[in-house]
Amino acid sequence: MSAHLDSWDGGTGATDNGTGVISMMEAMRLLKKWCPNPKRTIIAGHWGAEEQGINGSRAFIEDHPEIVKNIQAVFNQDGGTGRINFLNAAGFVHAYDYLGRWLRDIPDEYRNEIQAYYPGTPSGGGSDQGPFVAAGVPAYYMGTNNWDYSTLTWHTNLDTYDKIVFDDLKRSVIVSAILAYMASEDPEKASRERIKLTEKDSKGNIIPWPPMQEPIRKGGVN
Repeated sequence: MSAHLDSWDGGTGATDNGTGVISMMEAMRLLKKWCPNPKRTIIAGHWGAEEQGINGSRAFIEDHPEIVKNIQAVFNQDGGTGRINFLNAAGFVHAYDYLGRWLRDIPDEYRNEIQAYYPGTPSGGGSDQGPFVAAGVPAYYMGTNNWDYSTLTWHTNLDTYDKIVFDDLKRSVIVSAILAYMASEDPEKASRERIKLTEKDSKGNIIPWPPMQEPIRKGGVN
């Protein structure tokens, strides 16, 4: 379960990404209370330095290959304060088989609002799911109802507590907790087989799978 624990310096980072962090913390609280013994370990990764080059999640992948090789799935929330309404399957061929199973256990009133894109396209460097996808881990960006995020609060001095829509966050917490739990309980390991990419760049070359990159470890100094 993934979110980033930093903020843009113009505001307090309420929707980027305080809402993601508190959603994952609340989901973990619910899981600990109601489902305290999952078959797989459920981790909440609150990454630092996402705004400075996705360094926290990149460093985790570099430092903990023994964990990364066994990850079932990553669910990343970094879309502001809106409720979760889509999932990008990130370019993994068989994502429909397992992600579809996990989604079926979400209550209809929540699941019916979620559009899942299969097999989707691999995420690049936009947020913390990107480094995991580059490492071949099924990692999903959980898109949200926009609530003027991209046009009003994102990386502006308006990104403050009063913009948080708590009713939407509660729905996102439920979706996140169920997905994490169902992934943990699935007896099968999620397939890491990737789609064959066919999209070409302006020079006619096939755009490759996003490459792994080393984190910057200089305290924000490039």
